Amino acid sequence: MANFGSPAHNAAMGNAGGMMVLAAAGVGFANAIGDAIAAGARARYEQRYDHALSAATSHADNMEGLARHAMTMLAELEAENARLRTACSQRQRVINALKARRS
Repeated sequence: MANFGSPAHNAAMGNAGGMMVLAAAGVGFANAIGDAIAAGARARYEQRYDHALSAATSHADNMEGLARHAMTMLAELEAENARLRTACSQRQRVINALKARRS
């Protein structure tokens, strides 16, 4: 063996275990950083989703109130329309009666 007794080789072999531990720790640290970034992104996504859901629920509540108010107004307009039709019908009967008297 050409490296038998070489101090550099002996130092490298002596440090190999420590180097493997450091390499494994580096990979684990990189994975932990990746997991933390993914968790942060997930938390931001969930926060945006919750905010959008809350806004949509609030908008739906507002639209429900608006629809109820519109239905009330529609009922009032239908009642007014019925009153006007009755008044027009009565007026037309009077006009027809007056025309009948003239002829």
